[in-house]
Amino acid sequence: MNILSGTPEIQQFAFFDVDGTVIAEDSFRILMRELVFKRSFLRASTAVLLFAFLIPAFVLRLASKTQFKSALLWSATFGLSAREALTRIRGVVREHIAPLWFREVDAELSSLRGQGLKICYVSASGEFWLRTLLHAQDSGPKLIIGSKLMRFCGGITLRGKNCLGEEKIRRLSRIIPRNAVWHAAYSDHRADLPLLLASRNRTVVNPTSKNLRTFSKILGEGRFTVVQWTPVGRSDSPAPSAD
Repeated sequence: MNILSGTPEIQQFAFFDVDGTVIAEDSFRILMRELVFKRSFLRASTAVLLFAFLIPAFVLRLASKTQFKSALLWSATFGLSAREALTRIRGVVREHIAPLWFREVDAELSSLRGQGLKICYVSASGEFWLRTLLHAQDSGPKLIIGSKLMRFCGGITLRGKNCLGEEKIRRLSRIIPRNAVWHAAYSDHRADLPLLLASRNRTVVNPTSKNLRTFSKILGEGRFTVVQWTPVGRSDSPAPSAD
């Protein structure tokens, strides 16, 4: 509250994508690698079979990326209780995903919070594993917005639209106060152009050459900052995310 004017202070936000932005790789891909393709032949075969049905539907525009991700997630979790499925996901996050946290993120978060900004993570990844990762890696106050999950036919799938591109803007608009300042946005991928365009300051993390060309074309030269960050659990240069 502003004591002199008697009106609430306007909130300022910094928005972070997650995969490729605060961690070095795509968390969904890691989960599917560990829970489907390295877990058992049955789960991998189930995923391949579901994809065989979905590909024609995708060609006919009757299915989207959301259905493919749901099929993979279901293949990883069918036949498990909700508790066991979430325990497996949590284990992969802790063992394989958390070590990919970028070293530079903590200092960036501290600087932003020191300026009075509120932190919001907004990602296409599932909210459950986002919360597992982000509560462990970032102890500060934050909002976490991701794709919703649900139980379906003995497994777990995505619920509703994938939180990607324009959908991120729609989700944020329902939660962030209308008079809030979209002060900064951080992303590695051109899919987040709507979020970057909606924010006053844009930071692009470890972009591929293709993404960098798109950012330069759409955002304009000199209208964003490029940074190169390194994951905590590695000494080599990180591979960019494809999400």
